[in-house]
Amino acid sequence: MGGLPLAASECGNMALTQNESVRDGNVGRLVALSTVGAGISGAMGVGFGAFAAHGLASLGDPAIVEWVKTGASYQLWHAAALLGLACLAGRLTIGLLRAVAICFFLGALLFGGSLYVLALLHWSWVVFVTPIGGMLMLIGWALLIIGGWRHGEGSA
Repeated sequence: MGGLPLAASECGNMALTQNESVRDGNVGRLVALSTVGAGISGAMGVGFGAFAAHGLASLGDPAIVEWVKTGASYQLWHAAALLGLACLAGRLTIGLLRAVAICFFLGALLFGGSLYVLALLHWSWVVFVTPIGGMLMLIGWALLIIGGWRHGEGSA
């Protein structure tokens, strides 16, 4: 498929060939977790992004619009990343991928959600939640780097 390392049609099939993981259902649960998380994050990102573009502009405060756009952007990027994790099932350890998926989903939810709450409800205390979400996303990316590194060392 045009030099892609993994064709989209192979994502689900590849995971089903891993007998050990399929036997205990871990691959299916990881794919479900990642897909549902991606759907929730994606829907929230699109919904809040559209609201920022069409509804919030009338409030007159550009900072509010930017907060919501930032939250929506991070949620959308991490929704795509969650779908990518489903394609890695069977290539990296399930425990690692599950930890990455949880960090991505909760991180994006806390990061974006806190910005939405700050923008719409003006609850200033929520600014302390935003960096927690950001750190969870960073931890997820760090875990993915470690998993990829270990996988590369094992196949060398």
